Amino acid sequence: MKAILINPSATPAVQEVEIGGELEEAQKLVGGYIEMIRLGAKDAIFIDEDWNNKDPKKRFSGSFQIGAEKYGKFTIGGRGLIVGIKGSGNTDTSLNLLKASQLVTVLSKV
Repeated sequence: MKAILINPSATPAVQEVEIGGELEEAQKLVGGYIEMIRLGAKDAIFIDEDWNNKDPKKRFSGSFQIGAEKYGKFTIGGRGLIVGIKGSGNTDTSLNLLKASQLVTVLSKV
């Protein structure tokens, strides 16, 4: 499945990735238990729901802002994974790399 990984510590910070549909793979990419935030009708971003409560030495670093169509901007610590939403499952994201890059503002790399 096509997804977009946002890693504020990397260059480039926004990258297209291929993932399977397993929850464990998404958890590994974001660094913990998943919280989903809808970005619009077709896409959502998975983030580490416990990022703020973790020891800074044991979490992914960096932070970013992402804009959502109807929901405003969200500030997120660590990594994010944008996936498509279809019914009760996930599918390829409808966003291309350029559009995803335009939605993201890296606030901190550390």
